[in-house]
Amino acid sequence: MRRRAAFVLVALVAWVVGSTLGALNGAVTARAQSSGVVVGKAHAGFTPALTGSKPVVILAIGSGARPGENIERSLGDSLHLIFLNPARRRAVLVGIPRDSYVPIPGRGTGKINSAMVYGGPDLLVQTMEQNFGVTIDYWALTTFWGFTDMINAVGGLTVDVPFPMVDSFARTDFSPGVQKLSGPEALAFSRDRHSLQQGDFGRQENGGRLILAALAQFKKQFRADQARLFTWLGAGMRNIDTEIPLREMMALAFTASKVPPGNVQNVVLPGGTGTIGGISVVTLDMARARAIVGDAKKDGVLFKKNVPPSPTARE
Repeated sequence: MRRRAAFVLVALVAWVVGSTLGALNGAVTARAQSSGVVVGKAHAGFTPALTGSKPVVILAIGSGARPGENIERSLGDSLHLIFLNPARRRAVLVGIPRDSYVPIPGRGTGKINSAMVYGGPDLLVQTMEQNFGVTIDYWALTTFWGFTDMINAVGGLTVDVPFPMVDSFARTDFSPGVQKLSGPEALAFSRDRHSLQQGDFGRQENGGRLILAALAQFKKQFRADQARLFTWLGAGMRNIDTEIPLREMMALAFTASKVPPGNVQNVVLPGGTGTIGGISVVTLDMARARAIVGDAKKDGVLFKKNVPPSPTARE
């Protein structure tokens, strides 16, 4: 029997590791109709140390499913590897462009976001691990509607929009500067790529900006009024679904919440774009990608030499 709504701190995990598209969302067929929060183990039977110096690795996935579709068998349209170092209170967010053309176990070579269509989160985890040389501890899956519901429930999300964003496809029309975004506006911010010079690379960096904005807002509000915790928890508890034990979920939530936003590095794997078989793809610089992931997995901190240029630096 899956535990629901009793995980009083899992909502914080949802905000910290899943704000790329919002509330974390579920696995298996029974969970495919859920619009709540799900955190799954990447490897059954293994529990990472949540208090040591070795980073906890979380794969945050934004499902491209529409209402009524199986969210686990849809495209993984927003992808971040998150490395949390409990001891040093540091973290690295590594964005992976959804169109990255990579080998997919048992499926030849294709866009990385299609791995979930073929084999759900499990195959996407395998694809990440085999291509980038990392062992993932947890995965978190989210949907469009879960995201907007959570942001609206906490009264909007304060985001420092870094540059003008106008994209009729994503429905963005933002001037630069600090502003409060509603759920639909934050979703548009996370999906915008047509107004960015580097498209999906920039979109992945903006996804990281939302994660940092959610973490900063929660910590600020909690310091001012500890009762705000219940507002945030309520925003994510309505449809919680996970098999992970309560104690482990609480430990994971505390681990994520202790990392100050200023201690988080937000990067995107570098590469270029091209066409293969008439399909537009992202061609990653795999040597640099593996160096970035290899550095992050050691201690949750990137050496300066492994920090790639910001894909939105010139926007």
